[in-house]
Amino acid sequence: MKDRNYTHSIQIDIKKCIGCSHCMRVCSTQAIRIVDGHALIQPERCIDCGECFRVCPQRAIYARDDGLHSVGNTGYRIALVPSVFMGQFSSEYTATQVINAVKQLGFDEVFEVEHAVDFIKNAYEILGKDDSPRPQISSYCPAVVRLIQVKYPSLTHNIIRLKAPHDIAALYLRKSKKHDNAEQSDVFIYYITPCAAKIVAALSPVGEDKSAIDGTINMTEVFNRTSAILIGKKNQEAHKTVANMSPDSVQWSLSGTEKKYFSGRSLAIDGIDNVIEFLEKLESGHIKDIDFLEMRACDQGCAGGILCPGNRFLTVERLEQRQKKLEKLKSENNGKVVNPLMVFTEVLNNLSGVDPVYPRDGLLLDEDMEKALIKLQRINRLQSYLPGFDCGACGAPDCRNLAEDIVKGKATISHCVFIQRIMEKNYKLSPDQAFTVIEKIWGKGRLNKL
Repeated sequence: MKDRNYTHSIQIDIKKCIGCSHCMRVCSTQAIRIVDGHALIQPERCIDCGECFRVCPQRAIYARDDGLHSVGNTGYRIALVPSVFMGQFSSEYTATQVINAVKQLGFDEVFEVEHAVDFIKNAYEILGKDDSPRPQISSYCPAVVRLIQVKYPSLTHNIIRLKAPHDIAALYLRKSKKHDNAEQSDVFIYYITPCAAKIVAALSPVGEDKSAIDGTINMTEVFNRTSAILIGKKNQEAHKTVANMSPDSVQWSLSGTEKKYFSGRSLAIDGIDNVIEFLEKLESGHIKDIDFLEMRACDQGCAGGILCPGNRFLTVERLEQRQKKLEKLKSENNGKVVNPLMVFTEVLNNLSGVDPVYPRDGLLLDEDMEKALIKLQRINRLQSYLPGFDCGACGAPDCRNLAEDIVKGKATISHCVFIQRIMEKNYKLSPDQAFTVIEKIWGKGRLNKL
């Protein structure tokens, strides 16, 4: 199943966008161009990592989700929350208090994603012993998966064919409710997400026809509403957390936890720039003999997600504290943890796999290999004529991408301001024509200010 569905969460409000090009500069896949004075996303390249969201000074970039308003009044409504959501709240609130507050937003049940981690740890024991290509790369972070699809196609076969924890948890919820004689069509699962990439993973999952999740909700929105409820009931009786989750599971979304459960030489890498640097060396053959890679696009893992309202370092600290509490509860329960999801292990074993991951055609020059090679030669030749300053005045992030845009028919050589001066000098381009080209890139409004 080839992935050519370019559904995206990251959107640009052109009414707010001033064409500052900050977003274009930080985009890891060179998916952004400046056209008519506004940033424009090329959907085939975008991986919804959210780096553009972080740097936009105008707040013109946002993550489109279903929102709390999408939670209806019918059926059995479940909020699927990751542990990093719990980590947004200070230690004065127990997990049970937070869960009860979330229920008041219109949910019948709140279920933590990390219940699925015990199942995944068992799967990793098996995967660590098979003969799959090394290194095996975690499928946990959807931004990393799509990054590999777009920029490192030769590594797509290294991605583990296993559903992410939120999908496994959602599958369990549907199967358990069916076991309880509830119709699956009456069960609605909403994922409270820390990032835009997971919104896309629910809308258009890689390696799957359809996600088990019905909707996604921005974590910040849920946090704000939940906080208001908790503050309003500040003097409520504290509820003790129940030991129904393995202590180490609560840190699964953080960087460095996942790799502990895969045999062999395993590394954890977080931050999109660090991930790209490592994948470059891996694809070129400069790094070898690694069995497993845990890769997260955000610093500190999901604690650094763009939709997490709290400080990522405080979130990590709170989850560490919660782990200690769960370890204490586990010891008080004779070292046992009653995880309801593990009762459905056999069922989930048959449903947890995904289809092979294929490269995306974001960087594909042509379906025909011969034509693609000819276009590549043209790009290389054009690049040799361009100044190599990577100034971005052409509306592309660098000279290489301008050359590609020219070959693809999305730009002309006159987009380069340095080439314009040469063309003017040689009477191949008039000053008015050059000015018109610049207007098409940066907009009439900006030039009128000069």
